[in-house]
Amino acid sequence: MKVLLVIALVVCTGCQENLFYADEPKPQLEKLAEAFKSYVDQATRTAEETVKKIRTSQLGQDVHQYTINLKEQMDPLAKDLMTKITKGADVLRERIEEEVSTVRCALKPYIEYVTSPFQRGADYIRESLDFEDLKATLLQKSEELRESLEQSVKELQA
Repeated sequence: MKVLLVIALVVCTGCQENLFYADEPKPQLEKLAEAFKSYVDQATRTAEETVKKIRTSQLGQDVHQYTINLKEQMDPLAKDLMTKITKGADVLRERIEEEVSTVRCALKPYIEYVTSPFQRGADYIRESLDFEDLKATLLQKSEELRESLEQSVKELQA
């Protein structure tokens, strides 16, 4: 019996576990994280309770009703404003198109005046150049050059 008591005493005092604390002591960072989490949870609960109180209070109901009334009044005004903006944009677009057309018509004589010399020059060049004659001349000259080159090659080979 004394042996069992001694063995139990050695086991209890020699082992690494602490019999009085089932869990190992937590590091400071874990303690801090748990404290912060409990604070946030408490603050969240308090905020939710406050929101519930405000919603159920007369002031909260009045504010909610005022918000609904304001929204009901603003919806037609917003639609009316969008209609006016759309109509104004369409009128503005039409007016700009008219102005651009007027400017284009007013600038047409000046554009023709500026481009006419270039057009006349292009017409003159087109008329003065006879492409068929040019093509025939080019073919004739290239044939003469080929024959001349063949003659020169034969002379070099001989």
